[in-house]
Amino acid sequence: MGVITEEARRWADRDYPPFEMQVTAIDIARFAHATGETNPIHFDKDAAVAAGHADVVAPTLFSYVVRMHASALVSPDQLEPDGSPTADVPPLPTRRAMAGETSVVLGERVVAGDVISVRKRLANMYEKEGRSGPLVFVDMEFTFTNQRGDLVARENFTRIYR
Repeated sequence: MGVITEEARRWADRDYPPFEMQVTAIDIARFAHATGETNPIHFDKDAAVAAGHADVVAPTLFSYVVRMHASALVSPDQLEPDGSPTADVPPLPTRRAMAGETSVVLGERVVAGDVISVRKRLANMYEKEGRSGPLVFVDMEFTFTNQRGDLVARENFTRIYR
């Protein structure tokens, strides 16, 4: 097959700088509205405190907002047609991509005022032969921690190129 070139292997062997985002009550409310959440702990600090939280609480999978915020902070000329940052696309002979498997492990709840740090790493890059030709699988791992170092979420995401 040989679709993964030496250039792609060098691309894969790099460090990604961490990204930090301070979460506000407005960020949480926007995500809650967008996902149809109605629980007052996502909008009302008093309700959240009464439920045992320090401030309004982000709905499940809020970490996705942090990850997407990190990748969206580039100029449009640094984005692929599908919206992916060009820096996240391996130098392969094809740019046709599709989402593969995603899995998420949840940790501590995110509350307004938290500073979430995202660390990204390339977990694996490999190829297989598909019915329409070679496929390259790029497995990324995103680890989200709060300012206390507590795990908020760990996401494993596979993107498939053909």
